[in-house]
Amino acid sequence: MKTNHPKHEETAESPPRPIDAVEAEIFRFATTSVVDEIELNLTRTAFSELIYEYKDYCVGIVLADYTLLTQSAGSMPIFVGDLGPQVRDAVEAIGLDQLREGDVFLHNWSGVNGQHLNHISCCTPIFDKGRIVAYIVIRAHWADIGGSAPTSLSWKAQSVFEEGVQYRGLRVVREGNIVPDVMATIQANTRSPAAITGDLMAQIAGCMLGRSRWKDRVAERWTPEELERLIAFQAEASAELGRAAVRNIPDGRYEAACRLDNAGVEGTEPVDLHVAITISGDAMEVDFSGMPEQVATPINSGRLGGAVNIAKLAFKALCLPDRPADEWMFDALSVVAPPDTLVSASAEAPKGFWVMVPPTTVDLIFRAIGNAHPELVPAGHHGTVSGVFFTGNRESTGEFWLAIESYGGGFGATSENDGYGPLKSFIHGDNPGIPIELLEARFPLRIQSTRLRREAGGAGKRRGGPGIERIVEALEPLALQTAFDRTIDPPWGLAGGQPGLPGEVHVLQPGSDDWIEANKVTGLELQRGALVRIRTAGGGGWGEPEAPANTRDAA
Repeated sequence: MKTNHPKHEETAESPPRPIDAVEAEIFRFATTSVVDEIELNLTRTAFSELIYEYKDYCVGIVLADYTLLTQSAGSMPIFVGDLGPQVRDAVEAIGLDQLREGDVFLHNWSGVNGQHLNHISCCTPIFDKGRIVAYIVIRAHWADIGGSAPTSLSWKAQSVFEEGVQYRGLRVVREGNIVPDVMATIQANTRSPAAITGDLMAQIAGCMLGRSRWKDRVAERWTPEELERLIAFQAEASAELGRAAVRNIPDGRYEAACRLDNAGVEGTEPVDLHVAITISGDAMEVDFSGMPEQVATPINSGRLGGAVNIAKLAFKALCLPDRPADEWMFDALSVVAPPDTLVSASAEAPKGFWVMVPPTTVDLIFRAIGNAHPELVPAGHHGTVSGVFFTGNRESTGEFWLAIESYGGGFGATSENDGYGPLKSFIHGDNPGIPIELLEARFPLRIQSTRLRREAGGAGKRRGGPGIERIVEALEPLALQTAFDRTIDPPWGLAGGQPGLPGEVHVLQPGSDDWIEANKVTGLELQRGALVRIRTAGGGGWGEPEAPANTRDAA
């Protein structure tokens, strides 16, 4: 549908229209409407429940200079910082002069992506009068991209090359036509070709929709010169909003530390995490110099996917939670991350379970400030991905299947409210879980029970949010994979509040009376009738718990 607002053509005789706050907001909402519509279309057309239910994706518009213009509100928050660098790397690999209108290309190279390889960015350039003015980017989690284990994630992986295939500007569509041999190669590198093909086609369709909507809602309304001024206006406004928010945080240097259970493999030592934040006027520095060195187990993340994204996510939550993300809101933020740490690892380092570190590290940034100013931030949240994956081959057909889910837990209380829950971690945002009805309909699983784990919330003047307890029965022989942590250093309270109870996973095999701990396992074989008990952590409490009424009366 064409716009009713004809594009204003500037001439030497007609001075450019002034750009005011109203016009800038119209522009900002026009661009966010593009990514929001793509997001809705993606959830309507994707094959995998990871996308259409779990919402493990993001949609963004990146300008020709690779700066982020806007990002969809329903996106995974941990994708906020590195869409532009991925597009830049892919374009450099292809060659800018080789791109044509209608091209769609893929990227997940570990050297820039910095997260597990399952996060595939699907990108297309937007041309105006023969030149690229922007790119549509849709990043989504593909259920399996090869590697040594189903889901492409394995606690046994010691390098990224055991975790699947890497794409670095691979063009799957050229000038509007799908490239058959490229598509066949993608399908050959996954255990789930139907799911991957369906999700990729949804991403491609979203890219095409984005190009069309940009032309209708943006290019048809404003000239290139007007767009430059509108973007400059937005950049200045976002930067000032970010700096003004930082000025509300008292100056100082704030530090915090906590401990992961281990490096992802039983028998390895606990991993100590540390962050330092410096506030000086309208500038915030997040320093990861105290983080441990990268490890041989797959809990690493790269600098962009790890340190930069963690810092940007925490900054946005603290300073501008309600404004759609763009590049300039982070002008007040600087990130210090020396190479080869747990959150700035090399391209070759294994990253399959990179998600074990960022939720807690975002929490640590809040804790650092909260230790001095607890009224500004919440207590600790459940702080781990709480991942439980089931895989197998159907007894009736031999078809491979996989069911991937991460479970919500409790969020920390604040000075004004009890903690909420269950929700996914900070890096997930408020994306939902997969409905029980869908899990039971699609997979040989039965959910025996699910309940709120209210007792998991830490006590305090304000109580921490609840976790959950779920018991899942295996209806066929299958394999279990889990990713739980923070059991020895549970979600902390603030201002005298008590910590929440940690999460845990246990397995009961048929014929046994013993529940066996399974917090981090790969390919644990379950017999028909085995039970998996999943408990997620609660959030920390805020403030000293109030004494019971009878105690006060007695005093």
